[in-house]
Amino acid sequence: MKSRAQLDADLDRLAAMLPPWLQHLRHEAQFWPQFEALALDILGDAADHDRDHVQLRLDAMLATHGKAAPGRDARGTSPQDGMR
Repeated sequence: MKSRAQLDADLDRLAAMLPPWLQHLRHEAQFWPQFEALALDILGDAADHDRDHVQLRLDAMLATHGKAAPGRDARGTSPQDGMR
């Protein structure tokens, strides 16, 4: 598990990547699998008590760039979250 500071550093790097990445994106469909893979790596490094923090940062990052996380509501939760 990574510390909150390490997670924030990873999230900051991802946030810094987004503007040039989105600017050079050829097809929208390419974005989501790549973003999800990077986001899941960060979430996988988070302790249980940091997961909400990471998800909120990811959701805010997407909202800043006009992206909605697919299958998630405004709180960043998925209908599938309640099934776990």
